[in-house]
Amino acid sequence: MMNRNIESRTEGLRPSHANVSACQVPAVIATFVLVVTLIGVLGPSLSFAEEAPPVAVVSYRDGKITGVYETTIQIDHKTFSFAPEVVILDRHNDPLSARDIREDLEVKYHLLKGTTDKIDQMIVFLPE
Repeated sequence: MMNRNIESRTEGLRPSHANVSACQVPAVIATFVLVVTLIGVLGPSLSFAEEAPPVAVVSYRDGKITGVYETTIQIDHKTFSFAPEVVILDRHNDPLSARDIREDLEVKYHLLKGTTDKIDQMIVFLPE
């Protein structure tokens, strides 16, 4: 019965197309599924491995704290204030507060975009 269905479907086809056996069709389908699966699994990992992940690049300025006041600090004798959402960390990325800041500490700091005197990120190098 399987051969009759194939024979009725192949009427009018060129002889080269009519010679496909019933066993070859599942093998072709299985190969196609395997190739699509491999492309789906291996393709993205290969392309992502070649691309560098996006990295937020922040340029820090170096300085030394020369003064600490109630609402401002001085770094290298220039006065700065803290942005409302300031992030202050030590060299190990542990959070610090403004109370931990004192004179003569080395720092790296970043200014809030669009300002010249508001620090939004600062790394404080505490003595170890």
